[in-house]
Amino acid sequence: MEPRERQRRAGDLLLWAVLATPVTAGRISPPWQAHDLPLYGVVLALLALAVAVSRRWPLAAVLVVVAGSLVDGNVVFAIPVFGYLAGLRSARAAPAAVVFAAIAVTGTVLNLGLFGTDPATWFMLASVLLFAGVFPWLLGRLRRQQQALADAGRRHAEDERRAVVERVRLRERARIAQDMHDSLGHDLSLIALRAGALELAPDLSPAHRAAAGELRASVAAASERLHDVVGVLREEHTLRPPGESVADVVDGARDAGMAVELRADAAELPPLVAHAVHRVVREALTNAARYAPDAPVVVEVARAADAVTVAVVNPAPPAGPLPGPASHGSGLVALRERVRLAGGVLDAGPRDGGWAVTAHLPLADAA
Repeated sequence: MEPRERQRRAGDLLLWAVLATPVTAGRISPPWQAHDLPLYGVVLALLALAVAVSRRWPLAAVLVVVAGSLVDGNVVFAIPVFGYLAGLRSARAAPAAVVFAAIAVTGTVLNLGLFGTDPATWFMLASVLLFAGVFPWLLGRLRRQQQALADAGRRHAEDERRAVVERVRLRERARIAQDMHDSLGHDLSLIALRAGALELAPDLSPAHRAAAGELRASVAAASERLHDVVGVLREEHTLRPPGESVADVVDGARDAGMAVELRADAAELPPLVAHAVHRVVREALTNAARYAPDAPVVVEVARAADAVTVAVVNPAPPAGPLPGPASHGSGLVALRERVRLAGGVLDAGPRDGGWAVTAHLPLADAA
């Protein structure tokens, strides 16, 4: 048996014990009569039946306890409980209205027509049905609606969060496409230029000159197609000015008043990895300036044989950390997508009271 099912059964058993308490207290109170034992057993069985069917047929449980109240008046204490559960567990309101109307009509016919009950007693019984059955059902219904609204709000918030993450990822892909368009477009232009120079060489045979012309035309066409395909992904503003390096980003941060130490290898990186390293450093310095002002920052770019590691680390600021990038900003989401598309892994989180952003990027896949 699963733990959840065991909890349900334990809850049903506890509910039955609580509802049986008024009936038991009434039976053990003087005067005690031995012939009441079979009736007592019937009442307990009715309560057990109501508890058993309350999860699947909550309105049937209401009918059972109303019938049980005719056998033992103490069962009336169970009517508010099952009325509330009926409102909480019933998906529709119409069946409950039918059940309560049927109980009211049947009780009126039996009391006033068959049993000859005086109007004052009938009014008291109708009030019991209203306050012990209908009002608790309304409370249960209200609680069900509140839970439905809360669940809908949580689902909406989760869908919105996923949509935000997806928008950030798509925007980052567009930026990567733009960066690669700039790099590849520049390389293709150089190839076309060299092919044009080769086409004009004086000592070239006509066949080779024609082949060079075809090569130049093909490269120019490829560059134009690249511009048309990737150009639709361009954004109005690029995050990386042409030719800006990590050292330029660090110099800009220093000019803005940050204390930044750069430890970087001078070796050139593949374009995709270089763009990713640039974005990691830029975003991490932006977060450090925003959430840890006046704290020194160390930027380290270490290249190995097959990978490059970039780390941006800052301690807590002298005035204490502000609410920082550990929250729900989109910057880290974009960085993770940028690093992931470059084949790497990004790690960002608290370190020694400060904050550290570390990215490991392979060089083999990027090449």
